[in-house]
Amino acid sequence: MLQANRLTIFAIGKIKKNWIKDGINQYKKRMPELIVNELKNFNINNLRLNNNIIICLSEEGKQFNSVELCSLLLNFKNKKINFLIGDTDGISSDIKDKSDLILSLSPLTFPHELARLILIEQIYRAISISNNSPYHRS
Repeated sequence: MLQANRLTIFAIGKIKKNWIKDGINQYKKRMPELIVNELKNFNINNLRLNNNIIICLSEEGKQFNSVELCSLLLNFKNKKINFLIGDTDGISSDIKDKSDLILSLSPLTFPHELARLILIEQIYRAISISNNSPYHRS
């Protein structure tokens, strides 16, 4: 079973749009153990502690449907998983090169604030899938 306490989101910058903040807060109420850290920049060495898995979000990354994403996260067993979301400039290539996976949420381009909301929803959906919750209907 996938648990939110194994997942952390590291994102550059703060959310400015209230409607996005509201959406994120709705999912955080459902997953209070999910950690979302807003940073000024990434330090890959700190994020890699204890062999944590690093997943960078980028439009050129690999795409998964929701069930496949759930399976991927479950395959990491009990390891901590750190998702990295860049700012408007994205994530530097040196950090991407050191990551375990580059994930694309869609072939479409989203503002980084909206990408954060979409990722949190997909994390909630993956947890729901792993718990056989009716939230995800295939």
